[in-house]
Amino acid sequence: MGARTHCLLIVEDEQSLLRAFALAFERLGYEVLSASDVPSALVHWRSRGDEVSLIVSDVQMPGPPIEVLIAEVKRRVPPVLILLMSGDLRGTEQRIAELMSSVNGFVPKPLRIQALRVEVERLLGVLPTL
Repeated sequence: MGARTHCLLIVEDEQSLLRAFALAFERLGYEVLSASDVPSALVHWRSRGDEVSLIVSDVQMPGPPIEVLIAEVKRRVPPVLILLMSGDLRGTEQRIAELMSSVNGFVPKPLRIQALRVEVERLLGVLPTL
């Protein structure tokens, strides 16, 4: 399967990063749903979750914690892949361990779009175009 068969839900509260990530993946042929917080991501998930192949989300955002989105996504069988990114993982060691064990991957920030692309394509099993 190529990029054109995958839909990404990207969740990022920093608008400039959200636009940059969305544009980069759209140029690669992915369909992208964008959300700036967990409630907006839940709206996309509830209306189009069956189409989403991968959720790419920042961890630290205002409002409800990312665990709210993860819990809802994990109720679907099979659950959708989740890739987290963060420059500042906050919380107890137990919270961080539980968070990391509940997702499929993690990319530290600051990051380059190429590093994010590699991890997305690794998780999706998509070979990069030459």
